[in-house]
Amino acid sequence: MHEGQFTEKIVEVVLGELKKHPGNKIKTVKVKVGDVYHLVLESVLMHFDIVVKGTPLEGVRLDLEEEPLRVCCEQCHRSGPVEDHHMPTCSFCNSLSVKTVSGNAITVESIQFEK
Repeated sequence: MHEGQFTEKIVEVVLGELKKHPGNKIKTVKVKVGDVYHLVLESVLMHFDIVVKGTPLEGVRLDLEEEPLRVCCEQCHRSGPVEDHHMPTCSFCNSLSVKTVSGNAITVESIQFEK
């Protein structure tokens, strides 16, 4: 399962941010997960609980939000979702000439610290 690798990277990023705020404790981490990764969100949550055990992140709530793949067509210049992210095409004119707008990244959106 590749969820473990992505979860470890998320934890690495969050621990790096925590080092910038010594003495603080994190309450919640919000992460956007692009559809192109095919991650099973329940599996990411399970891996997160395992990876953070015994670290300053133990007990932190991880909020995951799926982000659909969206593209901008280089032919008709419209933006929108795709039907098949394995072969992204414009949903308006069916062109294969598209640029990804969103849904192709895993991003730590916010980290909420306890007060």
